[in-house]
Amino acid sequence: MIINSLKTALISLWGNKVRAVLNLLGVMIGVFAVTVLVSLGQGLKDNISGMIQGFGTNVVFVTSGKIDTKNPGGASGQVNPANFVTGDILTQNDVKSLEKLDHISAVAPMSLVSGILKNGEKTSTTTIFGSTPNILDALDVLKIDKGRVFASSADSGEIVLGSMPTEDLFGTENPIGQKIMLNSRELTVVGTLQKAKNASTFGSEFNTMSVIPFDTATAFNKNQAKIYRMVAKVDDAGNVTTVKQKMHETLLSNHNNTEDFSVLTADDLVGLFNTFITLITTFLSAIAAISLIVGGIGIMNIMLVTVTERTREIGLRKAVGATNAAILIQFLIEAIVITLTGAIIGLIAAFIADLIIKSKTELVPNISSGTILFAVGSSVLIGIIFGLWPAIRAAKKDPIEALRYE
Repeated sequence: MIINSLKTALISLWGNKVRAVLNLLGVMIGVFAVTVLVSLGQGLKDNISGMIQGFGTNVVFVTSGKIDTKNPGGASGQVNPANFVTGDILTQNDVKSLEKLDHISAVAPMSLVSGILKNGEKTSTTTIFGSTPNILDALDVLKIDKGRVFASSADSGEIVLGSMPTEDLFGTENPIGQKIMLNSRELTVVGTLQKAKNASTFGSEFNTMSVIPFDTATAFNKNQAKIYRMVAKVDDAGNVTTVKQKMHETLLSNHNNTEDFSVLTADDLVGLFNTFITLITTFLSAIAAISLIVGGIGIMNIMLVTVTERTREIGLRKAVGATNAAILIQFLIEAIVITLTGAIIGLIAAFIADLIIKSKTELVPNISSGTILFAVGSSVLIGIIFGLWPAIRAAKKDPIEALRYE
């Protein structure tokens, strides 16, 4: 009976192609939007996870502001959002205290300087960090390509360029020993960084960064030693948990038991980013899913009109022995076929969109089997929910009154 009902439903839909296309349009758009957003979210998670793991499993980060890694989306006590962007909480005394801890091989403070690098008429917008020479020891992802790193954190007026600003300012020319300008001050290029192996949307940030001595950054920041982040290299990955706890206790003591900082491992960072991306993706997907509901309402309205238009057909079928169940199943299958077809077209469009995004950007969207099952399952459910009422109305029609209908 179901196969016959399916054949009848397909014939009916083929006979009203324009109406069928309008019916499935809302479902198609909804499935497309939800699938693309979820795949982008998953691709972003994979991207960030790969970037953070590129730091190394034995790297620990210290940042201003308290972050509750167990409940990043909730409020844990009185948290001041301004602490996350201030450079006045972490101090050079904190750096010295952490350097004394066991199992820590390098601690590098990170300051920020805003400005545009210039070489004659050529310019480059880059992220400029002020740090100590051991920043390369603390972060495995940073490697010298040409030249050297500056010898100390003293204000030597030297700079190590990332791969992108090197190309922007010098092209194929050797930059070592050349002079460039930053905010009207002349700096000497003493080294360049290798292109980051982790080629990703966020991994490319490593290629844009340049590094200057910490004291040089302090001079640019009006002689204020601002530390926004600190990076610590642990001698062995097996000691990370113990060292993290020791770092937390040391900084807490330095800050008079005020927890206005966060100590984060690579796993903590991955978890935080994944939580935030999941929240954002879920929110946007919920908005996109509204079109599925709108599409379902449209299907219900047009199916009700269809039931009225096909009243005589229903009467004839009942007159030759069709049961109420057979009529109900036929109209219900028509609704499901419409939504399922819309879901399939939406998925195909989503795959095409993801391929375009993959070819044009460094982000790799990830359409999982779970996403496909959700798209198909939700479309079938929409078809059942919004097709049930028209199907029931069709099944309840009196065959004699239906045959009289003009």
